[in-house]
Amino acid sequence: MFWAIIGQILGIVATLLTILSYQMNSKRSLLLVQSVATMCTCLGYLCLGATSGFILNILCLIRNVCFYFQKERTRGSYISAGLFATAICILGALSWQGPISFFIIIALAVNTVYMSLGDPQLLRKSILVTSPMVIVYNVVVFTIGGILNEALAIISSVVGILRFYRKKNT
Repeated sequence: MFWAIIGQILGIVATLLTILSYQMNSKRSLLLVQSVATMCTCLGYLCLGATSGFILNILCLIRNVCFYFQKERTRGSYISAGLFATAICILGALSWQGPISFFIIIALAVNTVYMSLGDPQLLRKSILVTSPMVIVYNVVVFTIGGILNEALAIISSVVGILRFYRKKNT
């Protein structure tokens, strides 16, 4: 019971950091804040016994750090994205918890590809597709923070899309 409560609290902390990350205007600042949120998510999944979520988010944390230091829109960033997306699929298969793992595997692999493009607006738009998949996973493993995180990530992404679109057109 203690670990489940800690897992839920970490999920809520990750939620607050994720909301903040989608308001960042550069790839580097977005990745930095998301990396801290991903650390909280990893530990939350670990406390809740959500193996696929834990393992795949560790890989996402490593991916975020690598992408943080990579130059944007280079051949290397696209190769890295392909390698990380492939690794997510492989580790997802190895940590398979049943068909529910499919949702988080696809969502994180797709996010990896969009993250490599170096355009925060595209990443925000990808959240509109991938977050609902992660919500399904989070409902099954029952992480309140995770469900809230993805729901608010969708809202925050929409706000970021609209805010930066208006700023660009004024």
